[in-house]
Amino acid sequence: MAKSIGYYADDAISFSQHRPPLVGKKAIVDYLLADIDSSSRSNKISFKTSEVFVSSDGNLVIEIGYYNVVDATNTTVNTGDYMCLFEKRNGKYVCLRDMSVSDKPVK
Repeated sequence: MAKSIGYYADDAISFSQHRPPLVGKKAIVDYLLADIDSSSRSNKISFKTSEVFVSSDGNLVIEIGYYNVVDATNTTVNTGDYMCLFEKRNGKYVCLRDMSVSDKPVK
């Protein structure tokens, strides 16, 4: 599951609102696993890419899009936007930096 994520580089940094950046793949994966509690296990997240920018040499890619999270009844529980910077390493793209913001109002 999340421990086998190949998406992030070992030296990745993830930025989100209302918390300090997560530094390193291990910290990011640990946070994602801790964030999955019994009330959210059946939630599903979907992503829709709206823009992709590729460097002229093809080594860097920026992806911009939005996400939607629904619960077991298919009711939306969160939406937001994201941006990811990928670098090609050893023939494979890995995420170096990502950033997301929720549209959900702060309580």
